[in-house]
Amino acid sequence: MSNPRLYSLVIYFTLALFAVFAALWVYGCNRYCILFYHEQMQLFRFDGLYLRSYLGRPGGLSGYLGSFLTQFYFYPVAGSMIIAGATAAACLLFYSVCRACGNIGRLFFIPFIPAVLLLGSFTNAHFNMSAALGLLLALAGFKQYISISLPGRYFAGLILFAILYLIAGGNALLLSALMFIFELSQPLSPPCCPRRGNRRWSVGSKYLYLLALIAVSVWLPRVAWRTIYTVPLREAYFALTPWDFFFPTIASKALWLSLPALYLIWRLVAGKPGRWELAPWKILVPNCILAVMATACAVHSAYSNREEMLARMTCEVQHGNWKPVMALGKAYPARNRLACYFTNIALAESGQMPYRMFQYRQIGVAGLFLDRQLTYFSLWCLGEVYYRLGMIPEAEHCAFEALVSNPKEPNAQTMCRLVITSIERRDSAAAHKYLGYFDRSLVYRKWATRQRANLASAMADSTFHIPGIPTPRRYSDFFIHYQYPDRSLLMLLQSNPGHRLAFEYLMAYYMLQKDVEQVKWCMDRFYGNFDYPDIPTHYEEALTVYHNSMRAGDEFYAQYPVSRATRERFARYVQAFKAAQSSQRNMEQLKKQFGNTYWYYIHFIKPAILQEEDEKNRY
Repeated sequence: MSNPRLYSLVIYFTLALFAVFAALWVYGCNRYCILFYHEQMQLFRFDGLYLRSYLGRPGGLSGYLGSFLTQFYFYPVAGSMIIAGATAAACLLFYSVCRACGNIGRLFFIPFIPAVLLLGSFTNAHFNMSAALGLLLALAGFKQYISISLPGRYFAGLILFAILYLIAGGNALLLSALMFIFELSQPLSPPCCPRRGNRRWSVGSKYLYLLALIAVSVWLPRVAWRTIYTVPLREAYFALTPWDFFFPTIASKALWLSLPALYLIWRLVAGKPGRWELAPWKILVPNCILAVMATACAVHSAYSNREEMLARMTCEVQHGNWKPVMALGKAYPARNRLACYFTNIALAESGQMPYRMFQYRQIGVAGLFLDRQLTYFSLWCLGEVYYRLGMIPEAEHCAFEALVSNPKEPNAQTMCRLVITSIERRDSAAAHKYLGYFDRSLVYRKWATRQRANLASAMADSTFHIPGIPTPRRYSDFFIHYQYPDRSLLMLLQSNPGHRLAFEYLMAYYMLQKDVEQVKWCMDRFYGNFDYPDIPTHYEEALTVYHNSMRAGDEFYAQYPVSRATRERFARYVQAFKAAQSSQRNMEQLKKQFGNTYWYYIHFIKPAILQEEDEKNRY
C-alpha cells in the first residue's frame, strides 16, 4: 500500500473512538444490568482458600483474574473503562494476528467484528469478564504461536494448548482451531527446501502434528476431568465458553465462532493483494462505514431497556431510593410482576400506597408478593418485602437460601443482607462470620469496619438500631405462609398493632383481591390504631364500593366519614360506567378520567389474565 502510516493512524483512531463509545454505552445504557449485576453476584477476596476455589476448575486462573477485575465494577466509571479496554484488546489482538499474513489495513473492519460481538455479549447475565479474558488469552497465545518458526512451533503448539487449557479452560479449543487453520493454510514446504525428500518430510511432519493436536484437544480435557477436576464433562471441555453457559446468547456464540471463520477468510483473501490496490479513501471510507454499522447493529440487538430498568429498580430498592423506583415503575413498558412488586414496596415505604397505588399498573396480589421459587432471584426478591416489613428472621432466611442458590460463589448482595440481619438479631457469632468475608475484600473493607462498629453498639445496647434499616418487629410464629401472605400480615399486626406498613399491605392485599368485605373488617379492627389525618383516598374508594354493594345506610358514613368530594366523584363514575357499556369512545373516556381509581380496578382489571401475560421469566 502506498502509505502504510496513514492506514495505521486511521485504524488506531477508529479503535480509540470505538473504545470511548463502548465505555459510554456501558456506563450510560447498561450501568445496572452489566456493572451492578455482575459486581453484586460475586465477592472477590484476597485469601488462599478463595484462589483455590477457582483453581479447582478448568480455566481457574482466568476466572480468578476476571473476578478481580469485576470487583471494580463497584465504581461504574472504572467498570465501564475495564469493559471498553477488553473490547479494544480483542480488536488489537485479532488485528495483529491478521496482520501477520497480510496488511489487514485493506479490510480493517474485520478485527472490529469480534470486538463488537464481545461488547454485545456483556449484556448476557452469564457472560462475565472471566469469559472475555479466556478469549483474549486464546488470541494472545495464538499470536505467540505464529511468531515461532519450525520445527519448534510444532512442540510449542502442544505445550501452548495444555497451558492455555489450565489457564483459560475451553478457550484452548479456540486456540486449537486457529492453529489448525494456520497450519493448513501454510505452504507445504518452504522455498529453501526444494528437494523432494525434504518436501515429503515437511508434509508428513505437518499432518502428524495436526493429528497430535486433534488428539491432545480431545483427550486432555477428558484426562483432566478424570484426574484433576470434579466438574461435569461438558464444563471440562467448554469452561468459560458459551457452550457452558446456562442461557448463551446468539452474540456470545457468534463471537467464538467468528474468530476462526474470519481468520480463515482473511488467510484466503490476504494472498490476493492485487485486488486491493485502490486509492486510500476508497479503502478507508467503506471500512469506517462497515465498522460503524457493525457496532450499531451489535449494540442495538444487545441492549434491552426493560432489563436495564429492572436491574436499576433492584439497585434503587436495595439502597432505599424510592422516587426513582416509582418513576421506573410507571414508565416500565410491559406487564412484569417484579416491576410491580418493587413499585409497591416503594409506594409503601414512601407512605403513598393508600393514596396512589392504583395510579400505577397493578396485576393483583402477584404484584404484592412473589411466588416462592427455588431460583436465586426469586428467593432474593421474595425476602425484600419481609425485610421492609421488619420480619428480620424471614428476610434472613430468604437471603440465606439465595446465597446457597447462587451458582457462582458467596456474593456481595446476600452477604451484606446477612450481616445486617445478624446484627439486628444480636447474633454476634454469625455477624463475625459473615464480616470475615468482607475483611478480605478490597471495595467492601470500609463498609465492614462500619458494620463492626454497629455490631459493638448493638451488643452493648439492646435498644440500638442501625440507621436507615427497617425496624425489626416481633411476631408470634416463625412459620411464613407463602401461599397465604395475608395470614402472615395478620399475625404481624396482631403482635404489633401499631405497625402501619403491615396494615397498609394487608389493606392492599384485600383490595387487590377485590374483597371489600375484608377491607371493611380490616378497617374496623385496625384503622383506629393509626393517626391518619383523613381516610386515605383508596380506602375511601373501597368503602364507597362496600356501601354501595351492601346497601348500607347513612350511618355508615357517620362511622367512616368519606369525604364529599370522593362520594360525588363516585356518583360521576357510576354515570360514566353506565355510559361506557354502549360505546367504546365512552369506555376510553372512562379510563382517562377514572383509570387511576380503585373503582376502575375492581370493574375492569382481571388479575388472572394479567398474570398469564406477565413476563415471569424476567425474575
